[in-house]
Amino acid sequence: MALEVIKRRNLYEEIVSQIIRFIQEKNIKPGEKLPSENELVEIFQVSKTAVREALSVLVAKGIVEKRPGVGSILKELNGGTLIEPITSKLIMEKQVLRELLEFRRGLEIESAALAAERATNEQLEAIENAHLELIEVNRKGEIGIEEDFRFHYLILISSGNSIYENIFDSMSTKFMEALKITKNQSKKLSKLYLEEAHVEHERILNALKQRNPAEARLAMLDHLHKNEIKIWNNEL
Repeated sequence: MALEVIKRRNLYEEIVSQIIRFIQEKNIKPGEKLPSENELVEIFQVSKTAVREALSVLVAKGIVEKRPGVGSILKELNGGTLIEPITSKLIMEKQVLRELLEFRRGLEIESAALAAERATNEQLEAIENAHLELIEVNRKGEIGIEEDFRFHYLILISSGNSIYENIFDSMSTKFMEALKITKNQSKKLSKLYLEEAHVEHERILNALKQRNPAEARLAMLDHLHKNEIKIWNNEL
C-alpha cells in the first residue's frame, strides 16, 4: 500500500482514515503494534500533534490501545468497528461516573494550567481548530463528541507532562463515555447548553493564549463543574 502525504485541512480525519486502511490492507491482527508516532509523522509528512490527534480518536473509538513504553496496539475488534462510529448506548454506573468526573477534574484543571505555560504555538492553533470545529458541527445539528474530546485531549498533551498523557490514554475510552453523557444531556435539554459550552471553551482557550495559568485553572474548573451540574440535576 502506498500511503499518501496528507494535504487536507482537517489532517487528523485523513490520518485516521489512512491508518484504518493500513490496518485492513496489511491485515494487522489484534495485539500487533502499529507504526510509531515518529514513523507516522514521516509517512504522512505531518506534525506529531496531528498524528496524536488521529491516534486519540482511534483510542477513543476502541480500535487502538496505547501502551506506555510499547506504542499503539490494535485491539480486539468486533464487526463494523473499523467503519462505523460508536453508536451503542452508554451504560455507566452512577458511582463509577462520579469517580471518573472527580478524577477528570483533578487531571484536566492542572493540565490546563501547565498548557498555559508550555503549549507551543502549533499546539495552541490545534486547540483553537478543535474549538472551531466543535462550533461548526454543533451548528449543523451534530453533537460533536469527537471534536469536544479532541479539544480536551489536545490541552492535556500540551501540558508537556507525559504521565498525565499516559494516564489519560489508559482511560480515554471511559473519558469518551462520560463526555458522551454530557453532550447528549446538553442536546436533550436545550441547544443553549451546547452554545454555553462554546463560551466556556473560548474562555479556556483565551487563558491558554494569554499564558495565564491561574485563569486557565479557573476556566477549566468552571467548565467541568457546569458539565457535572447538567448530569446530576437531570436524569441520565
